[in-house]
Amino acid sequence: MPRLRILSLALLCLLVSGGRAASAASGDSDARRAEAIAAKLRLLDAAAASGDADAYRKLACKLFPGLFVSVSQLHDGDLKTDLSTAVSLYESAPRARGKTTDCERELRQSYFRLCRENTGDRASLLVAKARMHARWAEAELNYQRGARDAATRDTLAQVRAERSTDLSLAAEALRALKELAEKADAASPGERRLSSSGESARRLAEDFSAPLEEVDRILASLPRDSAYRVLSNARDAFRDGLYWQLKTLPASALVVNANSLADPDPLRQADINSNAAARAAADNLRGAQKFIRRAEETLKER
Repeated sequence: MPRLRILSLALLCLLVSGGRAASAASGDSDARRAEAIAAKLRLLDAAAASGDADAYRKLACKLFPGLFVSVSQLHDGDLKTDLSTAVSLYESAPRARGKTTDCERELRQSYFRLCRENTGDRASLLVAKARMHARWAEAELNYQRGARDAATRDTLAQVRAERSTDLSLAAEALRALKELAEKADAASPGERRLSSSGESARRLAEDFSAPLEEVDRILASLPRDSAYRVLSNARDAFRDGLYWQLKTLPASALVVNANSLADPDPLRQADINSNAAARAAADNLRGAQKFIRRAEETLKER
């Protein structure tokens, strides 16, 4: 029996040491992948700083969508959050060229400060935001390599504060989405059918557009983490549901409003009947509810 116990203990030690080795290997692989992503982000930043829009576009075409694939393979955590956010912002910057900034829409202090420093050009603002997240990711990588200098510690303290802001903003987005869900549940299809198509569309747009706009504003201030993904999925599902609901209104109004018989029916033009559009609207609204529940679970785990 004593010998059997010794063998069991030896086997346990082997399993533990093997698990630690596997974990360390996984961590090293993650760090190497993150370092490769950070190096490519530095190339993008240098291209953006050069002011050569064509050079930036050519480099972006070469690096995307591969960077999205690489960052998706990282383990969840601050490093992945900041790298994925930087990747997303660098990718979207060229499409913002020529658009103006609106600093009043910036909900987080760090973004508002960058907006004040980059007024006028939205593309430059997105690059500045991406550069900040990339710098945070570099500090996180340096810490993993053993750096404990004051600059690294200060940056990580800032990242922790920003993660607290992330949670507050995500909770606000969830609240706004729940309001949308309540409006959708309270909507009366029979009431819509009895009103004119134009009045129904106006009411429906008013009920949903303001909360959707609020969610859009919050999502623009969130990093591209798991909470962002599920919240944006809920937003998209609500938007698609509203689109199909609006499509059904002229068709429904034709049943009761003789004056609208001469109006073109968008569903008929698209070769889609009102029942199919209504089902698409209902399916999207149910999907939005599922994403809301998933968002609640995600935020509870924070």
